[in-house]
Amino acid sequence: MNARAVIRHDEAGDAIEFDAALIAAAFDLTPDQVMRELRQGIITGRVEHGIDVDAGRRRLTFFRGRKRVRIVLDADGAILQQTALNFHEPPPRR
Repeated sequence: MNARAVIRHDEAGDAIEFDAALIAAAFDLTPDQVMRELRQGIITGRVEHGIDVDAGRRRLTFFRGRKRVRIVLDADGAILQQTALNFHEPPPRR
């Protein structure tokens, strides 16, 4: 994987910039739709910072409905891992 996110360090902490295309395909959306849904709160996300052996890494997780996209970045913003998981509706109880 040669895609990269940009990690800026400022007084307020880390700011991570990434191309919306990184998660658009996983959600079957265009990058413009991703940006619109992020602003509307339809797509939500979280950033976690690694500790101990994972120090310097960041894990970005995005949620849309029952789908989750997770991207793990190294300290320089290189993508180490990207996964998508769809939590389908549970089967009906019998």
